[in-house]
Amino acid sequence: MKKKILDSLDNELIRLLTEDGRMPIGDMAARLNVTAPTIRSRIKNLEESGMLKVSGLIDTYQHQQLITALIGLNIRSHGKLDQILEKVSRLDNVTWAAVVTGRYDIFAEVVVTGGTQELYRFTTEIIPKVGTVVKSETFVIIKSRQKWVRLPKAVEEI
Repeated sequence: MKKKILDSLDNELIRLLTEDGRMPIGDMAARLNVTAPTIRSRIKNLEESGMLKVSGLIDTYQHQQLITALIGLNIRSHGKLDQILEKVSRLDNVTWAAVVTGRYDIFAEVVVTGGTQELYRFTTEIIPKVGTVVKSETFVIIKSRQKWVRLPKAVEEI
């Protein structure tokens, strides 16, 4: 996948949406000194290119029923790390997953309800199904600031 280059207007537009994802188009246009149709067109192009997704986010630290954790995975991938990353990223409790440098191959952020029992079930029953997990380590986030995430599919019914 080829990375896209954004111009200064796209970057400023994304910055405004990061501040307030519900900011009216007219307000964005006024602040960026362009027309409303330009803003609409830019947002549409960014969304269609896969560069931007406007979404509701939650601070999981403030929600008493949620546990957020990072899971580091060592994978015996046999050259299929991209495919395993795709599988991990599509698990219902995963908010994001990435191939990383360092002692792990993949890091995934997960959000669960049901306390540590559900986190245990996820790490012992669900994660091993994605491929040959040689080793994993789970880091429970016990306090955070400015940590906003989208709710994963498995948590939508809280």
